[in-house]
Amino acid sequence: MPSFTSRHRQATVLLAVLGCLSLALPFSALAQGPIQVIESSASSVFSEKVTFHLEACSVADITAVTLYYQIEKPLRIRVDLDFLPATRISLEHTWSLKRGQLSPGTELEYWWAISDVAGNTLVTEHQKYLYSDERFDWHSISEDNLVLYYYRGSDAEARRLLDVAREALDRIQESMGVTLEQPVKIWVYANPRDMSAALASRGEVYDESVLTLGVAAEKDTLLLLGAHEEINETIAHELSHIVAGLAVQNPYTDLPRWLDEGLAMYAEGPLSADRRAAVERAIRNDTLISVRSLSAYSGDPSQVDLFYGEVYMLVDFMLRTYGKEKIAKLIETIKTGKYTPEEALVQVYGFNYDELDARWRAELGLPPRSQTPQPISTASPTETPPPRPSVCPSALAIPLSLVGAWWFRKRSDAGTP
Repeated sequence: MPSFTSRHRQATVLLAVLGCLSLALPFSALAQGPIQVIESSASSVFSEKVTFHLEACSVADITAVTLYYQIEKPLRIRVDLDFLPATRISLEHTWSLKRGQLSPGTELEYWWAISDVAGNTLVTEHQKYLYSDERFDWHSISEDNLVLYYYRGSDAEARRLLDVAREALDRIQESMGVTLEQPVKIWVYANPRDMSAALASRGEVYDESVLTLGVAAEKDTLLLLGAHEEINETIAHELSHIVAGLAVQNPYTDLPRWLDEGLAMYAEGPLSADRRAAVERAIRNDTLISVRSLSAYSGDPSQVDLFYGEVYMLVDFMLRTYGKEKIAKLIETIKTGKYTPEEALVQVYGFNYDELDARWRAELGLPPRSQTPQPISTASPTETPPPRPSVCPSALAIPLSLVGAWWFRKRSDAGTP
């Protein structure tokens, strides 16, 4: 016959099971079994933090809880939570954010792994949380694969901006020879103060001296300052970065700067007078930046207008001389990840950066550069280079700002190309 102690222990376990189940049922537990999830949720304070909450119980003391969350697969963050073992637990984990680390509309995916002392385990279903800028009451309008969010201004103005974006997107896709299938989100801020919390800081001096008109903050997200006279050009420029980024998305390489920025400038429309003047002055003085050097920013503030003017005219030269089909083929070749951008140029056009530079100079009436062109060995089409280092998940908030997707109007001479 079982002792009183044995019967008491069995009764205690039974009560724990019944109690856990009765607690879980009203909350639509995420899984049935010895371990029950009573509540799993996420909340956020824009540009400050994301908080994950878990409440669970089991027939035995829960001894281990791990939180997983991610923005982009396969990158994920793992957090092992500290707590005192108990049959019922209530835990929180706060992910502290830097300013602009996550863009509005970012979708997070998270799940939990839970274990108890009896050896029971539970991995919950993946949940999704939409991170948003809850400071404002957003409205939205959409057309095809464009969605525009706004909280101030008339519906008519929002519609006008969406029409501008639609026309720009059609023009960009036509010039690149690509079709964008992924939806693009445009978040329109009413003033620089409101928009600043959504932008990653690039240093106090830079932030104070440069007014950001628009930025491709994520691969599918455009943040836009809605009150300025160059808004149409800004929309076209940043959409070009988004289309180009999605068109060549791979873990190995990106578009070279001259092509990425050149296509973005071309998408804006005719070159501005000040930038055309900068290029014409460089042609007269034979001081053009070489194509090889245009593949990265010079860091010289005095060359901002020349840089953007040159990349526009270089892309214009390639489109007029070789056609948009070649540009589309170049983008497609870079997308494979089998070649560096210069090797892709050789594969498609049959010449490298130095020869492209020489051909463009010849059209402009300039002699070849005096230095000997640098040879380049092309990779075999069957060879795949090793992957580039993975981006740390905590840095995913600003991928495009790190590769030059920023477009700004200088308020002083502090800006750099």
